[in-house]
Amino acid sequence: MFKKIFSSIVACFSFWKGFIVADNKGKFLKDNSSSLMLQLIVILATFLSIFILYSALKPAVRGACRVILQSDDDLMSVFRGRVVGVEAKKVIKGTTLREVKSIGSLKANDEVVLKVELPTAKIQDIKFKEGSFVNKGDELIVFEDDYYRSETARLEAQYQLRKAEFERAKRLYDQKAGSQKTYDEAIAQMNEAKAQLDGAKFQLSKTVIKAPFDGIIGIMKVSKGSIVQQHTELVNIVDSSIVKVEFMVAVKYIEDIAVGQDVDIAVDAFKDRVFSGVVDAIDSEVDVKNHSILVRAVIPNQSGVLKHGMFANVKLVTGEKSDAILIDEDALDRDGAIEFVWCIDEKGRAYRKRVLTGAKDANGIEILDGLKEGDIVVVAGQLKLTDGVPTKILNKKEIDGASDNSESDDKNESSSEESNAEDSDNDSEGKKDEQKDEADSDNEEKNSDNAQEQKTKDDEEASPKEEAVQ
Repeated sequence: MFKKIFSSIVACFSFWKGFIVADNKGKFLKDNSSSLMLQLIVILATFLSIFILYSALKPAVRGACRVILQSDDDLMSVFRGRVVGVEAKKVIKGTTLREVKSIGSLKANDEVVLKVELPTAKIQDIKFKEGSFVNKGDELIVFEDDYYRSETARLEAQYQLRKAEFERAKRLYDQKAGSQKTYDEAIAQMNEAKAQLDGAKFQLSKTVIKAPFDGIIGIMKVSKGSIVQQHTELVNIVDSSIVKVEFMVAVKYIEDIAVGQDVDIAVDAFKDRVFSGVVDAIDSEVDVKNHSILVRAVIPNQSGVLKHGMFANVKLVTGEKSDAILIDEDALDRDGAIEFVWCIDEKGRAYRKRVLTGAKDANGIEILDGLKEGDIVVVAGQLKLTDGVPTKILNKKEIDGASDNSESDDKNESSSEESNAEDSDNDSEGKKDEQKDEADSDNEEKNSDNAQEQKTKDDEEASPKEEAVQ
């Protein structure tokens, strides 16, 4: 194999040597076309080998250089020639809210456009003040009803006639003096007259438009005295005591959303206010075009500041995580789609660390991967940093103070635990002393009792001897 490589190299040098000394270079290339192709293949293979070798050794060389530079402080100071001042903060553990953000539109609780239901009508009276509150059942618009009243009266008289004819036919039929046909015709004519009368009364009722629910009535689109056709829009009524916000949520969050979850919305008209509500309903199907599902929430609106048709920024709270790794929002930087932070190692050198972020709220940004509690990240001065550059933390006292506070808290906890342990030991020793004193007192009582008994026995033995002497 090595002989083939060596021969190829010799052939390569021979080819280019002949090419240089040849008088007619075109003829030389034509006569040695096969050798030319071989030379091109060799050149391409050489460049490809160099590229592969460079790609393979680049991380190793970079790592070796970093180790060498970090292992020698004096060499790094000479190499860098500068110390960068930065502000930093420690990575902490805290509580973060799981949130889903979206954009939605506000809709009134109830909203209707009042229209003309008669074929043709003339507005006789308008009984409301535009923009005012109306109650359900209030008369709003009255049309001229002379024709409908006269038609109702005519059909009422016709119905009474058909009813009388039916009663007469029924008596004759009951007396066997009338035919079944006459009786059936009388019933049908009476029912027809009754239906026509009901239709006329229904049309008459349409000459007065009443409020279908409580709400704010809008501005009249036509004037009093106007002749309007059927389905002409007259005025809107909106019930905004409760507003509904409808927004889309990505399919990947379906498992996290549920009816009853808290929702916060903000609108451009009231940038400093947040309106809260709850999820009211979730759609039964997913939109196949944008792979999201429709969610509806209800927001109390007793003040009436939220209006139908407004756009809102929606924040849906899906849960809470108590032991999340959090960093300040200023610490996070991006390079395209890559998110990273600048960290400070134990020797005060900066290095870039890629991270995977999660939820974001007022407490900070959650880090799912890449950092741990206690790491120091740069929050100001990132633009001046490069990998391995020495840094000076300008707010070091703040960081040390935070760590001292945590250590003092730990010490206080340990000292309290020790004092509690000492108190318990003292209590146990006190109890032991009390038990010992009780035992000593019991022994003394027993000894005194034994001495008394012994004395009594001695007296009893001495009394017979005295009697005998006497």
